Amino acid sequence: MRLVVILQKIKKRLIILFLILFSFSLNASHNNSRYFPFLERPAEYITKRTSHVTPSLFLTNAATAFGRGGGNIGIPELYGTYDLRDVIFSLKQVNGSSYVNPIERERGPNDAWIDKSIRFQVNSKIRSIGFLLNYEQYVRISGQSLKLPGVSLGASLPLMNVVASDNFYFLPEQSDPQVQNLKDGEVDQLNRIRRMTNDDLSVQSGDWIKAGLGDLDLHASLNYNWDHKLLMRSIDLNFRLGVVIPSSVYADINYPASVSFMGDGHWTSYFDVIPEFELKPDWKVGLILGFMYQLDNTKIFRIPVYQEPAPFSALITNLKIDPGLTFKISPYFTAENLTDGVDFQVRYTYLKHNKDKWIDDRSGSFVKSYLNQTVGTQPWTGKTLTQADIDNNISTKKDLTKWTMHYISLELLYDSKEAGNNWILDPKIFINYDYQFSGNGCSKTHQFTLGVQAQF
Repeated sequence: MRLVVILQKIKKRLIILFLILFSFSLNASHNNSRYFPFLERPAEYITKRTSHVTPSLFLTNAATAFGRGGGNIGIPELYGTYDLRDVIFSLKQVNGSSYVNPIERERGPNDAWIDKSIRFQVNSKIRSIGFLLNYEQYVRISGQSLKLPGVSLGASLPLMNVVASDNFYFLPEQSDPQVQNLKDGEVDQLNRIRRMTNDDLSVQSGDWIKAGLGDLDLHASLNYNWDHKLLMRSIDLNFRLGVVIPSSVYADINYPASVSFMGDGHWTSYFDVIPEFELKPDWKVGLILGFMYQLDNTKIFRIPVYQEPAPFSALITNLKIDPGLTFKISPYFTAENLTDGVDFQVRYTYLKHNKDKWIDDRSGSFVKSYLNQTVGTQPWTGKTLTQADIDNNISTKKDLTKWTMHYISLELLYDSKEAGNNWILDPKIFINYDYQFSGNGCSKTHQFTLGVQAQF
């Protein structure tokens, strides 16, 4: 009998070890990305003084973005509208007088298209597949004068595969009159000029495919629980403090469709508070409140010379980015044991990221970015560039770095223990769908997750 018990313990440990090793490629949940949601599940906070490991498969898909102020735009257009005139001006400023306008190369030096606004819509699709791990280890801390029965520690390290692609569409109605009534052959020529311009930028179209790690998430949680208090059947109060260590894949400056997997190289600290109330048997309501703070980081980046979108700028230099705070609020309702261990949860999540601050602190002789332009004459219009113009352009681009998201999440969960099954590790199998129904300045991303939470 004793041998059987020992074998069962060994079997449990082997299963746990397998899950941890299998999930070493999985994805952390605290994420400051406007491309991938990775919304936290309340079940990962309400630990009930148990340890658990939760591997899950996830899929995400995004084909459009929520524009600033409403409407749908292409995902790369989160950085602004692609205007061929602005992009060519950027190339001229960076390369100097030796650079020849692609329109001149294609149509001659006196063509009517030169220095005219020629706008394109830039669409993109972003798809990802990966695994998601949340590992929590309950730690009993007690002594003669100290007793903290609800402490747990957790860690996660992601791996995911992302495929992104882009395409361009000429927008005659948003361009200058000289290019609004082009024939099919002229549109083909215009697209050829646009491709020549992008080649001069050394940016590439087509599929961007990347697999790699995400950021390492380390956290500590504290849980308090009271039974039959304040007319509630039970009350849980949870606090979580964590740090996210940057180890994820960055966006490729030569692929405008590429995106950073997670925190874009910034160290992140976060704090969450999660109260949950059991109103009556199997009926629970809760709320996730939290914020994330990122440290500044300097990296090689494309930074606009003036009005062009950052991914299509010719100016590549060190850029210091000081991110804004991110806040979240997520109320939820859970109906447990609807039938034979089946639970249902509906959750709303609001995420808000404040404006980032971009800092170009180069010294000496250099090509000026939009952050340090001076009053003067615009080469492509002949108009005087005033300080008000410069300040307004800086403010407009700063606004492009803030975003908000609104999600509705639906989850079905099968609790094997509540269903009366005597399975090893009492697994809870869940299916979750995160639907983004609104937003501002962010990718319109939907996520589907299938996973299992195993307790030990």
